[in-house]
Amino acid sequence: MFANSMRGKARVVSLILASMAVMGLSASVSAQGSFPDRTIRMVVPYPPGGSTDNLARVFTQELAKATSMPVIVDNKPGGGTTVGALNVKNAPADGYSLLFQVDGLFNGKLSSPTIPYEIEDFEIIAPLSQTPYALLTPAGLNIRSLDDLKAHAQKNNGELTIGTLGIGVSSYSIMGNALAAALDVKPVFIPYKGGAQGVNALMAGEVDVYFATVGLTRTLEGNDRVNILATTGNPGNNKFLEGVPSFVDLGVEDLQFLSLYGVAVRSDTPKPIKDKLRQTLNEVTVSDAMKKSREQVSLEDYPGTLDDYKKDAEKNIQMYKDAYAKEKTAN
Repeated sequence: MFANSMRGKARVVSLILASMAVMGLSASVSAQGSFPDRTIRMVVPYPPGGSTDNLARVFTQELAKATSMPVIVDNKPGGGTTVGALNVKNAPADGYSLLFQVDGLFNGKLSSPTIPYEIEDFEIIAPLSQTPYALLTPAGLNIRSLDDLKAHAQKNNGELTIGTLGIGVSSYSIMGNALAAALDVKPVFIPYKGGAQGVNALMAGEVDVYFATVGLTRTLEGNDRVNILATTGNPGNNKFLEGVPSFVDLGVEDLQFLSLYGVAVRSDTPKPIKDKLRQTLNEVTVSDAMKKSREQVSLEDYPGTLDDYKKDAEKNIQMYKDAYAKEKTAN
């Protein structure tokens, strides 16, 4: 009798547990199926007011229209982009916290390996845009070609002074080293706090060259104190800088570098939610409002697929890894 009673209770408990599991699974599936049903947060790892922040705000407005849900911009600047990345990493993996990511996401991790996140903790789910850089020289040096630039360096102990944004490994140092290698000269890096300071230093003759964003370069068109030699973009003239060739066009294959903009989510976000986000974000990306916003800040539409974007991101990551390995060996 006692044994039968215990077996009966055990069956009841098993049924209750099984029912709870089914209810939990049903709730999870239901939550995924109704996604989104509340406010989505777009974390921007930069201060308000910059071009990246402005692009993100237009994007969130369009995303709100597409989802019929509120979407807010949550600026989390600091530590390069690591503060914003950590904020998303520590948020629930439910698709309601998105990261407006640029290349700084992986550079921050590579520069500071102890930061408590891994590049693999995030998955890019929507490519937004890309942009190359333009190589500028002071007009006073009368440098019109890469041959002129090499000759100038050779007259100055084989050294080329290159302005950079900040110190250490960055897209600027990567491009500067590639340029110096192509010309077979020694790079001498001189850091500046901002792009405008770098350009002003160039015009003042403090440095021989400076890599500027296309957006900044466009503000200099017609300025008789600056020459624009080439861009680090894809072959063919840049749509925003007519008549300016790429380094690839000039035969320098190793000087192709494009900063990538995209939206990332925690990689362990449930697949149905990622799929839904991916579809919606792609629709927003090609909207007229986003195209206009990219034009305003001189960003190119990303021409490929999401898989292409991920491959390009991997190329950039490898360039940063190689640069850090080289720096470590040199020290």
